[in-house]
Amino acid sequence: MNSSSNRHPLRLNVGFLLHQGVGSNRSFDFDHPSVRIGELEVADLRGSIRFSRTSQGLYAQGDLQAATTVDCVRCLEAFSQRLEIRLDDLFVFPPGQASDPLLTIPETGILDLNPLVREYLVLDVPLRPVCRSACKGLCPECGNNLNLEPCSHPAAEVDPRLSGLKSLISQS
Repeated sequence: MNSSSNRHPLRLNVGFLLHQGVGSNRSFDFDHPSVRIGELEVADLRGSIRFSRTSQGLYAQGDLQAATTVDCVRCLEAFSQRLEIRLDDLFVFPPGQASDPLLTIPETGILDLNPLVREYLVLDVPLRPVCRSACKGLCPECGNNLNLEPCSHPAAEVDPRLSGLKSLISQS
């Protein structure tokens, strides 16, 4: 079954599952080219989440993949970072019994996964994203992107007091 709408793809009507017996389940598939989740813009949101009825509410299990644009910490160029998250959460019903508001199902039966999925996606963004492992970064002298072209200016003079440290760099 596809998610409820393209406008709000992470807002799901799960009310029908709340009226079924324990053990009933339903899968929701996601395949959206572009989605805004809070302040996070993601592309190619894909995956599936299976909701199973329990005596406490609905247990959600699934995997979602998406991509977002981040800046490389070495060369400062924007690139697409792949994100992958795993949902393994119990959504409590009725809502008065839950300790976490993100993990409750409102009386309407419309479950908004946006806050929870946003939280998981943000946690999956690397602290120091790098466009590729061989990224050369920026020239410390002129700021030129060394991935695009090498610098032609002469190497900086080494302070004579640090010349002993330079020999350590050449040994490695």
